[in-house]
Amino acid sequence: MKMIKSAVLGTLMVPAFVLAAGTASAQEETMTTEATYLTTTPEGAFHSESLTGNNVKSSVEDDEDIGTISDLVIDEDGQINAVVISVGGFLGMGDKDVAIEWDSLELTKDDDGDDYVIRVNASQDALEEAEEYERN
Repeated sequence: MKMIKSAVLGTLMVPAFVLAAGTASAQEETMTTEATYLTTTPEGAFHSESLTGNNVKSSVEDDEDIGTISDLVIDEDGQINAVVISVGGFLGMGDKDVAIEWDSLELTKDDDGDDYVIRVNASQDALEEAEEYERN
């Protein structure tokens, strides 16, 4: 009878030890990555506020303001896929959102070197006729 108890006890204990070891190993893997911190903005990087709220200029209409960046579309890897531009309307009424792919924009610094000038190779009419961007 003692032999059967030992065999049953041993059979129950082995999976428990394996499970405990696997759990400890998984916790060690997730716990080894520590956060890294920045103290300044890296060279060539900028804050989203440098874009949102800024006017977008048309490179085909003598740098006329044709819309305002209202949002950014960012993928899971942290890359900007598109900017959402509010176009048309008057005083915030009747406008619509159009998403333009990031690669379609041209960013340059203004003469002071402080702010970005954002241009797109499209007219205001083209943006107003574009299909509206619907946020999911």
